[in-house]
Amino acid sequence: MALVRLPALLLITALISGCTNYAAPVTSLAQPPSIKIMTHQVAAGDTLYSIAWRYDLDYRALGSVNGLRPPYRLEVGQVLSLDMSDAEPIAHSRSAPDASNRPTKKPVRSKIQDSTTINKVSYAKELRWQWPVKGEVVEGYNPKKLRKGWSIKTVSGSMVRPAAPGVVVYVGDGLRGYGKLIIIKHSDIILSAYAHNEKILVKEGQQVKNTEIISKLGYNGTLYFEIREDGYPVNPKKYIE
Repeated sequence: MALVRLPALLLITALISGCTNYAAPVTSLAQPPSIKIMTHQVAAGDTLYSIAWRYDLDYRALGSVNGLRPPYRLEVGQVLSLDMSDAEPIAHSRSAPDASNRPTKKPVRSKIQDSTTINKVSYAKELRWQWPVKGEVVEGYNPKKLRKGWSIKTVSGSMVRPAAPGVVVYVGDGLRGYGKLIIIKHSDIILSAYAHNEKILVKEGQQVKNTEIISKLGYNGTLYFEIREDGYPVNPKKYIE
């Protein structure tokens, strides 16, 4: 009787072994995290500023490699290259945004800059910076933990104001993790973002002052806030005390 069962047992063992060997390579089909996205297809609501923000790029460099010039008009379905290797040089390096790391020699002006480009230090002094809402920073700037800005806890339904005067360059909810988002351009170099809004009260292209209300928060009363220089996130503390 035992001899009769032996072939069956061998067959079952072979089948199990075969299934195991077949299943193993499945994990190797997963895309490695090292693969970098090199193109972006423009979706409805995208602006050059929001696309650059998504990939931590300088909007001027992104425009340059794609042959775009102000006012950076895009078409839905248009494919943009994210390869910055051929980008024209810009006035300030995104890898050294702080004055202590800035090169001593005069930076080379870019063809994509215009006469309104001003040194970041000058802008920091000339613009009147303020907190977008009154509250407490419950999660601070920490690039090692992928925290690119501040989470500011305030009261439910608080009104949000610009951290400094500027022009609204993006309004929408197309960036994952930001919810209803506003991006404001303060200069060719400095932009700020206001995320997780309940209601947005401004439009793209609108000039805003410190005193204007740009949005309203929801019941949890938490604003996520970022400042970027040359497309690179910096500690808002550099501008706001």
